[in-house]
Amino acid sequence: MAPVSPLFLRDEELERALHLLWLSELELMNIGLRVLEPRGLSAKDYLLLFLVGRRPGTTMAELTRPLATSKQALSRHVIKLRELGLLEERSSGLDRRTKPLQLTPAGRELLDAALAQQKRRLKRAFRTAGADAVSGFLRLLECILEERGQVLAAAGGSV
Repeated sequence: MAPVSPLFLRDEELERALHLLWLSELELMNIGLRVLEPRGLSAKDYLLLFLVGRRPGTTMAELTRPLATSKQALSRHVIKLRELGLLEERSSGLDRRTKPLQLTPAGRELLDAALAQQKRRLKRAFRTAGADAVSGFLRLLECILEERGQVLAAAGGSV
């Protein structure tokens, strides 16, 4: 790995970071999708399963922001995942319009299989980079997401 330039705020270094971040994101997503694509699932379906798995009871309205989609577009994915038996909506009791989402046992099993593949890849990278680098990397990602108020708490906090 090339050393970080002391001029790390220059456009050249920022573009290098973006290049590596985007390629890494694609690599990790493709690893997970290898498990999901045979079931006809897309990257958006995977992100939906992942976010609901991290925070059961999340509503569609809460998912529109992190998934950068409308409720109408998200509804198509929810319907598809429900029909495949991977996701279910529960009545909240108080407001019939609000239906918290949760994974079914089959949805949890499929998500866990995809995550296991991604975690293997991350473990190898984390071991190679070391604890200090991992700590810095996680802090960097949190800083990027803080501007949109999307930091996910370690215990499965907000979406």
